[in-house]
Amino acid sequence: MNPLSQSGWIGQIRWSVDGSGFDLRHERDGDGSVDLLRKVETLTELEEVVRRDGEGKYRPLRGEMNLVQGWFYRAKSSEELREVLEVIYPGAVGNWEAEREGRLVQGDWKEAAKRQMGRVQKLIENGEKAVERAERELCQARCGKSPLWSGKKCRAEVGRIPLVCVEPCPIFWDVALASGS
Repeated sequence: MNPLSQSGWIGQIRWSVDGSGFDLRHERDGDGSVDLLRKVETLTELEEVVRRDGEGKYRPLRGEMNLVQGWFYRAKSSEELREVLEVIYPGAVGNWEAEREGRLVQGDWKEAAKRQMGRVQKLIENGEKAVERAERELCQARCGKSPLWSGKKCRAEVGRIPLVCVEPCPIFWDVALASGS
């Protein structure tokens, strides 16, 4: 059975299913009527909604746990549901499927740093503490993704698609470099 054909959760998003499709909303918006929520009708409009937090600030880290509340989206099929989730959490469903099927390729932070340029590569030699500090300050404190590249395990729960991070993001490298200064 396709897990996206059932009700579920991912990050701060939950969806419920009925005979005609899926209602998606922020988990804090609860189970009640959608009458009090803003109806988002297109993927382009959804992209605009999830690009900013509740204070209107840009969200460069898509896994950050500050997704704006007060909206809902109606997906008509599991295929559209997948597209919606891709807009909100790019790559998350594909990573989850690959992880479930044993196809998810991940390395460690040192392997990822070797593919970077200049300053990031210097972290390989003496940046262990800076990387650990960046993981605490960014990955653990702000991001809802499990950093598999640091040896963390996937935070899987029944009915919830886990957010996984297979490689350090550019924001992580910036924080690590700033921590190592």
